[in-house]
Amino acid sequence: MNKKTLWILIAIVAVVGLIVLNILLNKNKGTPVDVVKLDSRELKSIVSASGKIQPKISVDISATTPGKVTKVAVEEGDYVEKGQFLLQIDPTTAVSQVEQTRASISAAAANHELSIANLEQAQIDLDRVEKLFDKKLASPNEVQKSRTEVHVRKASVNAAKEEIARLKAALATAEHQLSQVNIHSDITGIVTKRNIEEGENVFVGAFNNPATVLLTIADLTIIEALVEVDETDIIDVKVGHPADIKVDAYPDSSFAGFVTEVGHSPILGTSGQQQATSFEVIIQLDEDIPHVRSGLSCKADIRTGYREDALAVPIQALTLRDDASLKPKKKKYGAKKAAADSLKNEENKEPYQGVFVVNDDKVTFQAVETGIAGDRYFEVLSGLEKEDMVVTGPFSALRKLTNEEPVKTTVKEIE
Repeated sequence: MNKKTLWILIAIVAVVGLIVLNILLNKNKGTPVDVVKLDSRELKSIVSASGKIQPKISVDISATTPGKVTKVAVEEGDYVEKGQFLLQIDPTTAVSQVEQTRASISAAAANHELSIANLEQAQIDLDRVEKLFDKKLASPNEVQKSRTEVHVRKASVNAAKEEIARLKAALATAEHQLSQVNIHSDITGIVTKRNIEEGENVFVGAFNNPATVLLTIADLTIIEALVEVDETDIIDVKVGHPADIKVDAYPDSSFAGFVTEVGHSPILGTSGQQQATSFEVIIQLDEDIPHVRSGLSCKADIRTGYREDALAVPIQALTLRDDASLKPKKKKYGAKKAAADSLKNEENKEPYQGVFVVNDDKVTFQAVETGIAGDRYFEVLSGLEKEDMVVTGPFSALRKLTNEEPVKTTVKEIE
């Protein structure tokens, strides 16, 4: 081998080495990014809210007649049947009213009989005067006077009859008031609150003053969760959506339920002023809560969307970019070209949602249409395919990546 051939071989090896070295150097210069491979998975869209446990049916027992409580037959926590005796208010006044009304009815009945007798007598007198008038033994004035007397006596009979009817209606009211001194349960349930003791006085509500609430009875066979949902989530909540309820008293348990009511007006504070905008949602539980108490704190996870097998992209992979920020960076710009590009970029600067997809160690921004949102993934409706490699981070890189930019990838697994 002569020297010329040797130098040619050395030159070829050097060129190949430089090419390999340049490839390696360019590869090492790529932006480090984390990537994941897209796959299908189960997705659940959840709206979370906090609130209180309450019975669906709860009745406040109030008095309809005033007086002193003479007997209380139940304690808080007692189970009662519908119609069961609960307490008694002193019946003395009500009994006296019934007796007085009955006596008034007896007097009115006697007055009615007297009015009938007077009417009969007035009719007899009229008949006698009319006969005398026919024989020209009585004047027309006497006949008219007798006829007027008959009309007066008929009116007295009718008045006495109406008085009896009025007093009978008053008696019915008095007897009803008497029946109200013994208070019975309107539903079957548990006494959840007792606000009265024997010897205390109760009052009947009037105008803006509510009546005294003596007892509260709740039917605990049907339990609801009353929760407050934020305005940003309420539009996704519909009647019938399933929900999981976690009660603070049972931190290791979850109870199934479904939405039965969705409020249309924001919740107001106790002063009547609107608080942070939230809406009331009622969830009926399908399962029994052991030893349930009204007012227990709870948290509800309402499932507003579900996909059994959806193509899903990690939330952190999605970003908003505009066309101008995605243009590959150029090292040198002439003054005129930079100005022209600046004007061109201003024509389309509306940001849109998408992800960076990796192909051959370079990234391309791909617009994505998403569906329901899970805890860590969005459903992909269009723009991506299964097994696409998408960039998930770091965030600093996602903000600055451009189309066709070289990257160094590290595959991450997200559960």
